[in-house]
Amino acid sequence: MDSSVPTKLLEKILNIGNVDMTSQYGKYLSYWPVLLIGLIVSFIIIPLIGKLAIKFGITYKPGVRRKNREFDNPQKAIHEKETPALGGLAVTIPLLIAIPLFFRFDPVISAITIALLILIIGSVLDDVLNLPAKVQLGYQIVAAVVIAFSVIDLSNISFFTNDILNLTQSTWSTNILSMPISFVFPGDLILICWILLCINSVKWVGGSPGLVESYSLSIFLLLFVISVRTYSLFSSTLSIFISGTLLSLLYFAFPPPKIMSGSSGKSVYGFLISILALISGAKFSTTIMLLALPIIDAIYVIIYRYITYKPKNPIELMKINDTSHLHHQLLKLNFTSVQILLIETAVALLVGSFAILATGALRYFALIFGTALVIGFIVFTNYKAKTKKEKEKPSPESKYSY
Repeated sequence: MDSSVPTKLLEKILNIGNVDMTSQYGKYLSYWPVLLIGLIVSFIIIPLIGKLAIKFGITYKPGVRRKNREFDNPQKAIHEKETPALGGLAVTIPLLIAIPLFFRFDPVISAITIALLILIIGSVLDDVLNLPAKVQLGYQIVAAVVIAFSVIDLSNISFFTNDILNLTQSTWSTNILSMPISFVFPGDLILICWILLCINSVKWVGGSPGLVESYSLSIFLLLFVISVRTYSLFSSTLSIFISGTLLSLLYFAFPPPKIMSGSSGKSVYGFLISILALISGAKFSTTIMLLALPIIDAIYVIIYRYITYKPKNPIELMKINDTSHLHHQLLKLNFTSVQILLIETAVALLVGSFAILATGALRYFALIFGTALVIGFIVFTNYKAKTKKEKEKPSPESKYSY
């Protein structure tokens, strides 16, 4: 599906990073300048975005309803001090600049850019005004529909094998203002639902400081490896560029956070993952493995809320805003924000390593799998040490005992 044409600028950038392409690692290492550009640009603009957010009061205050909205749950805010939002713009603004600089516009890139702009505008308004859930879902649907009616069609799905499930029972296509329009049924209907699921499942991860940035960074790096292996220049370039911007953002968002992604980032990360995975030609099962943690968590939360609160319709279900997500449960077990970040990142890498294995990259699977286990071991050791220390801490009454 990747028919993108690189600009001369991107060709020059990749030539700068060009190493021995006959080596097994050369095709990955040639992208280091793209990573570096994303990292530097994002690092420069993050403080400016933070100052802008503070100046206009676009912040998250712990224990306070945002904009006094009744549907907002202040218990979900687990950071300790007022923190600026809009951090996601440090990812999306460089990306909007990079796309036309790196690639020549075609119907695929045009559709992605339009959908991206819709999401960015809607999510920034959400950061500023704290929009109701149905309004948020509204602009997400519009962005997903733009993709579904573009030439990006979900014509078939392939799982672990090369078996293909055909999703083109009917096809409709035309041109509007010289822009090609295409829709396949039921494939593109499934595509709309898939994009919405990816957007909201990743968005729901962002309830603990630095978590959505760390998790998304892991997924984009895994997606980069897959995209290089499937020879998708568009997906590999953008995924490593986004990884650079997220690396800078994570530096500022790491607990205790100096800035947060906010809706302007959380609403976009899942969308980009779903689109870049589709363009890279990754199997549907591979994409599910990349997003397994937030998708399973989202499904669990939806079922839990339905059983617990018994909403009368989907709109009422959307309005429920409790603390039933995985990171909230880990918090109740006395894990710190840093530990929660490392746990969910380790799980993402652990499951994502099997997505890498599905592409035949055994050595990369071993590397990522081993890294995940090391992170998990570090968190487990620190947690046990903390628990033991708390148990050994003398009670106020112990000094009076014999």
